[in-house]
Amino acid sequence: MPREARRRDRLVGLFVLGLVLFNPPILWLFSGASLFGWPRLFVYLFCVWTALTVMVARTVERKRLIRGD
Repeated sequence: MPREARRRDRLVGLFVLGLVLFNPPILWLFSGASLFGWPRLFVYLFCVWTALTVMVARTVERKRLIRGD
């Protein structure tokens, strides 16, 4: 499978993962109590958003790292 196709598949997979992680039933699991004085929902949203952003950046930038641009 060519690199471009693998990268596209990874990005589609990350998009679907984001849809699942930001779905209301999953978000309801984290509503309620607090963690370190912050609402758990806010902590969850920030952590998931950060992790997805890092994974997308690594997927997109991997081509530049391999080619050396």
